[in-house]
Amino acid sequence: MREKYPQLLPLYQEIYQKGNCAYWELLDGELKRYAAETGLDYVTNDDSMKRPFDALPVIVNYFYHERIKKSARKDGDDCV
Repeated sequence: MREKYPQLLPLYQEIYQKGNCAYWELLDGELKRYAAETGLDYVTNDDSMKRPFDALPVIVNYFYHERIKKSARKDGDDCV
């Protein structure tokens, strides 16, 4: 990562080494706003297929599933 994407290294360190959730929270807020603006439903970590076939699309946020889904947590932490 340091060689191919050096510009992302500080963000990576904040998220995965320091456990800072700010990036995921910002992204979550942006997705919620976009969903509201477009009139689409917004859910986190839900891949259920229980909607009618002709229903409008749903925006699903899988980006910070470690925080949302307990089974994805590695050490019980709320963010990473």
